[in-house]
Amino acid sequence: MWEDVSSGFLAAPLWAQIGMVLFAFTAVVMFVSPSLTRRRYTAKFAALADAAGAPTTRRDEFTEWFAIEADGRRFEVRRELRVRGSGGGSSYRGPTGYLLITSTPLAGSRWELHQLEIVPGRLPSIFGAAPLATGDETFDARFLVRQDGDPVREGWLDPATRAAVTAFFDTPGVTGSVWVEARELRHLASAPWTGIDPASLPVLLRQQAALASALERTAGWRGPTA
Repeated sequence: MWEDVSSGFLAAPLWAQIGMVLFAFTAVVMFVSPSLTRRRYTAKFAALADAAGAPTTRRDEFTEWFAIEADGRRFEVRRELRVRGSGGGSSYRGPTGYLLITSTPLAGSRWELHQLEIVPGRLPSIFGAAPLATGDETFDARFLVRQDGDPVREGWLDPATRAAVTAFFDTPGVTGSVWVEARELRHLASAPWTGIDPASLPVLLRQQAALASALERTAGWRGPTA
């Protein structure tokens, strides 16, 4: 069989030989690359867990997490492969690929029915619902804020909360989006998890803890809107 294949290859014109070689090379890359990518992110995640001294729990080859504390808060650090149709069904609009997700619960019940998404940059209104406008031109020019559900209160994104959001996104390693979902504050970092390593992860978590405290304060605040 291999003699027939070899003879056929040698008998083919040069352009056909080049095409067959390129096709074979592409097929090998497509077969091997996903496995190599998965192993790379598995190793990067293992380094984070080892530095934290935390055991990991693995659901499958694509999903693994560990628990850690930062500033008195419990965090879950998770690696997960997300594609369209995952993480919330066909309506999922978040980042895809190999994600590093850090999450911490929010105290109180007001965030149970209020979902939130904050990302740097602006998008035209054709890409979903109109973003929240705070009246702070600097903040509104830098961040896109979308919310749905029952608001925690009117004017919840006050100056102190906007300052906490800005401080979090100024933290090294914060390159993804911020979500509040199911009463959890989450940061979703897309591959290649730029700036997140064993030394920077604790800093990111401390800043995320500060943002969580700001959101808890703003949800329970009762004074006039600043």
